[in-house]
Amino acid sequence: MNDEVPAPDKNSRQMRLIIAVIVVLVGVYGLLGGYIEEQRTLYEVNSIWDDASDLREAGSYEEALQLYNSVFGLISSNEYPLEYGMNHYYRGRAYEEISSVDTTNGSSYLQSSIYAYDSSLKFITEDEYPAEYARVQYSMGDSYLKLYAFNGDEGTLSASIEYYNIALDHYSIAVDPVYFASIHNKLGNAWRKKGNFEGDASALGNSLDEYTEALRVFRADIYPLEYAGVQNNLGNLYIELSAYSDQKNNINNAIVSFNNALEVYTLETRPVEYATVQNNLGNAYFALSEIENKESNVELAVNAYNEALKVFTISLFPDAHDGVIYNIAKAYRSL
Repeated sequence: MNDEVPAPDKNSRQMRLIIAVIVVLVGVYGLLGGYIEEQRTLYEVNSIWDDASDLREAGSYEEALQLYNSVFGLISSNEYPLEYGMNHYYRGRAYEEISSVDTTNGSSYLQSSIYAYDSSLKFITEDEYPAEYARVQYSMGDSYLKLYAFNGDEGTLSASIEYYNIALDHYSIAVDPVYFASIHNKLGNAWRKKGNFEGDASALGNSLDEYTEALRVFRADIYPLEYAGVQNNLGNLYIELSAYSDQKNNINNAIVSFNNALEVYTLETRPVEYATVQNNLGNAYFALSEIENKESNVELAVNAYNEALKVFTISLFPDAHDGVIYNIAKAYRSL
């Protein structure tokens, strides 16, 4: 009896090797195929987003919204939570932009934008996607701040302040200085409106703090337009603060701020902003004329108003024109 173990069949070994290779290849193909399919889907989604963005820039918002809605048919929230959430976010941006064009229905569009942003936060969490989460919070703040202009509800201001502050948890001056400064400028606007709504000087003081923070980044030599915008906001704030304390000093600070803005906003380069600030400067000089040197300060006020009229003509800007004419008449009547 032969007790030796028979040698493995060579063909059998080769067959097992072939089968093993096939199993590995099938697994790799499955993984690679899934990856390829995922990348194809993401490419298609990003292409749709690019097309929708172009439509928004062209003012074709309804067509853009149709494209965003089509994305929901390509992806699921389970497989693509970030993209699903960002698609809601982009829809919110579109609705927010429409509100600036169709002001008759602005409130409704802003409410739609808030609903879309809120929907995006079901999928974009702070732990998993901190940058995108902060971006949505920032936009929520924008929509609530804009909504106040339509509904005059102080609660919308409080909401905007809350969302901006949440965004600041991510957008520090080190992480993103421009977003940091932009949020602080908008917080300044929100606190200003809240202070004027409530007659609260402390809220106006918060506004001053926020604008000061914004100017840490928005310097005249690096971000001149943003710097000028904050200076104009500061000028208006100082006039409002003058109703509560240190009247003369606050009005003089307003005049300095408006003149700082006019170093950037010129008649040739930024005519509308130039005219707006000149009108505000006229208001500051008129307020100062109520305290001292009435004739000379009224003259300075009227000079500034006339500068504004170089842009705010009755044919191009009838409402702004009428407002400046009213200011000139009021200044002369005070003499």
